[in-house]
Amino acid sequence: MATDGPPENVVQDQVRSLLESEKVKLWEPPYTTEDKSASPELKVLGEKYALQLCVDLGTVENVLESLRCNSLQGLSAKKTFEDTGLATIRISYTSQTKRKEKTKLTTKLNISAKDLRAEIAKLTGMKEEHVKLIMNSKVLKMDRSLAEQNVKNNSMIMVMQITLTEEEAKEQETVFQEEMREQDERKAKISRTRKGAEILAQHGENTDLSNVPYLEIADQKGRPIPIPPVEKKALLLAMTLHEKGRAFMKKKDYASALLYLLDADEEFGKCGSELLNTVDNYAVLQLEVVWCYLQLEQLDCLRDAEGRLKRAQTRLNNCYGENLERLYNLKGNTANEQVLYLRLKLLQGVVLYHKGKLDQTKNHLNEAEMLLGKLSVDDKKVVQLMSLGFTAQEARLSLRACNGDIDFAASHIYQRREEKAEIRRKEKAERKRKKQEAVNSLVAMGYSEKAAAKAFRSANNNLDRAIEILKRSPEPAHLDDEEAGPSNRVEISEETINQVAFLGFDHSAAEIALRRFNGNIERAVQALIDHGGYLPSSLLNSSPSSSSPEDMEIEESSEEKQREREIVEEVLADIPEHEEDYLDMTLEEEREVIIKYKTWLQGSHQL
Repeated sequence: MATDGPPENVVQDQVRSLLESEKVKLWEPPYTTEDKSASPELKVLGEKYALQLCVDLGTVENVLESLRCNSLQGLSAKKTFEDTGLATIRISYTSQTKRKEKTKLTTKLNISAKDLRAEIAKLTGMKEEHVKLIMNSKVLKMDRSLAEQNVKNNSMIMVMQITLTEEEAKEQETVFQEEMREQDERKAKISRTRKGAEILAQHGENTDLSNVPYLEIADQKGRPIPIPPVEKKALLLAMTLHEKGRAFMKKKDYASALLYLLDADEEFGKCGSELLNTVDNYAVLQLEVVWCYLQLEQLDCLRDAEGRLKRAQTRLNNCYGENLERLYNLKGNTANEQVLYLRLKLLQGVVLYHKGKLDQTKNHLNEAEMLLGKLSVDDKKVVQLMSLGFTAQEARLSLRACNGDIDFAASHIYQRREEKAEIRRKEKAERKRKKQEAVNSLVAMGYSEKAAAKAFRSANNNLDRAIEILKRSPEPAHLDDEEAGPSNRVEISEETINQVAFLGFDHSAAEIALRRFNGNIERAVQALIDHGGYLPSSLLNSSPSSSSPEDMEIEESSEEKQREREIVEEVLADIPEHEEDYLDMTLEEEREVIIKYKTWLQGSHQL
């Protein structure tokens, strides 16, 4: 029994790729006559491609004629541009009925992207404030001209419409008809997240760079990798935007996810290549951008997808080794990271299919399917491990790493927990050693050990500031934990401290801020931001309930400060607790894509 082949838009993509590879010009003889009509040679070409692609001849003929007519229209548009300066812009969008639509408009290239957006909104019936314009994987900036952003005659622009849910729309109608409610909720969050990331990245710029801590990201064992301050801002922005995009991917909101991921890609581009070769973040991002293309059926992004997959493979090889040998030496197994190679092979197969290379497609899909069988996890075993007190994420990752053996998986989880705890213990011991060295330096200058320790803590572990405090007041006024009494001591978990430190703050400064605000993460982060990464001694001296000027700035801040705190909360909410969160895939979506494309292949061969 024959199965269905690919839809016409996919066939069109395949035919276009074949035409480009063979340098066929449909608008010229022998395919187009002098009166611009189709010649019999077009039918011959259609028969050739139908046989090569194993698809219906009628579908290929329709596609060829459509492409031929589009080419002629493009030539006409080119002449119009040369004569009048009016460029023809191709527009791709999704209609209100969820259908993929394409249209064209003519415009001068010196207008702003905002003006173009207004024209598109009129043409499509969309609300202007709900529209984002994307060209070549870049979101067009509204305040810049089309020419400045390399928009040319016959450029293709993808229109992304971010819409409100019904619940949000009802809420919009009931809250005082505020103008801010006219802005799409998810679109607003995109700019809010970027602002939040910038706030966090800027926290150390008002201090001496020698005192700004390195942002720490970890290798596959969870060991921190030092990052120079010069790359710190771009990296923090990129990681924050990336995590926000991944959060939307988990919700299957690929339209919103893509916007965040493209912004993250721009920021990663500002980091040095040596850094990007050290960690797999950039490679993962490339895979996720292409995955969004696939889920959104953005076939116009095929060329960009191919380039991104090449970059992903190069970065993975640099990070893990050509045969994963570097990763194996580091971790002892490679199973969880192989989900990235599964997705890579699958996406490469998809790209090859749309280029009409069916034999290569089959090989890649078979490799992906083999990896899928190897890496799939039994849900019943996940439940069994969860009954032992492990999380679903820990269970999936460990079962995959241990080839589905429950006993080994449980041991693996315990081992990973202990390894992470040991890393934290070593980090804590190293911080304690450095602190003692600083205190010893102050003692060598003639101060008592007690006064030196108090001053160093008041200065948030900054030696120069501690010296200034001691010079002003040999006996700092604030109490340490022992003098404050047990009622004022707050137990702060190492995970909570690391969550704040992940954002680029010094580990000790993060702990002090958390203790100052009784474990409240949002208030601690906001305080660190407001004071350049280190709490001033005056804020440390006051109690959380006091009303010192510094505290009032936190407690009763302006409306702008309140918005910043909310933004920081949103950023923190998307930071995963598990360092291998990005490897925790159920693989159900991958399974569906494999089935779909193998069905198309089988349907094609049975025609």
